Amino acid sequence: MLNYQRTDPVVLIGSKSGTTRTSVALTTGYDVANKTKIFETEGYSELVLDVLYTTGSGETSNSVEIRVEDSVDGTNFYRLSNESASAGTSTITQREFTFVGASAATAYAFSYRLDISYQSMRISVKESGVVTNAGTIFVEGQLSGN
Repeated sequence: MLNYQRTDPVVLIGSKSGTTRTSVALTTGYDVANKTKIFETEGYSELVLDVLYTTGSGETSNSVEIRVEDSVDGTNFYRLSNESASAGTSTITQREFTFVGASAATAYAFSYRLDISYQSMRISVKESGVVTNAGTIFVEGQLSGN
């Protein structure tokens, strides 16, 4: 287990008062104002994303997608990538984190840990598969470093 000298919580999507979390309604596109957040990560080495995704009423098998980007200057952002290798050739693709909510009107809580090494990060969320009722989301992070 890593022992960081500094850990700081940060609400990224939605709001929080004490322990009460308030989610926001999802849309089908990235870069919507209250579903996108730029935050400083300089001096930290780890980010844990804690997500509460609630599917819409009557909606099944919808998914929430999370796009994470980093920046050395807080202005120009670069999407995290995946690498796969086959026969000595590496293929790089843009990374997107997807979580599928199988049941309607159900709250799903999950976490994901990322190593970080840049000045700033940007997170943006969207939902896919919605027929009528959009889901909601709340995201907070735990930044850790020495």
